[in-house]
Amino acid sequence: MKDKLLPKIDENLVSKIVDIFYASMLDDYRINRYFYSRPIQEQKEPLKQLVNALLSAELVEPKKLSELADDYFAAAFARGNAKPSLVNNRDFAFLEMFVTGDLVGSDEKPHLTLLCPGHSHFLRLQPIDDNYDVVLELLQNSLNQLEVPQETAAQIMAFAASGRDGILGRGQAIYDDGDIATDFRTHG
Repeated sequence: MKDKLLPKIDENLVSKIVDIFYASMLDDYRINRYFYSRPIQEQKEPLKQLVNALLSAELVEPKKLSELADDYFAAAFARGNAKPSLVNNRDFAFLEMFVTGDLVGSDEKPHLTLLCPGHSHFLRLQPIDDNYDVVLELLQNSLNQLEVPQETAAQIMAFAASGRDGILGRGQAIYDDGDIATDFRTHG
């Protein structure tokens, strides 16, 4: 997992970046609807732990990375649904044909791969590349605000951009021992 894309930054800087970046995401109308309404601290801490593990000089086992990612996705995107809704994602599945252009309505459901079990909480919200572009924009703004040196900022941005396919369900599971399902279908 260690390669040239990984920037070398300390935990203190990671903490500052995540603080500013996360507040920006929760304030931005283009993506804040994806996040659960838990207190910001409860959402940021698991992300800090995950990012620190990803950028650690020590190799972190894939199982541990998967657990950290699971903690983050659950904290940020899992919905506590005390009052079950009468509407579910299948009720609006017909709208998919307008988004995908599949007006014939094939029976093939979108197939995505989970990074970890908790990733399903995020993928149920059906994020798209435009959402990821907003996240990258906000990350760049956070790095600029902190006056992170240009070379380090470029490494961080390259690292963040490399995660696009995985976050949007087009990558591979972080860890798969066969005990967890990594396939995910968005509508039913």
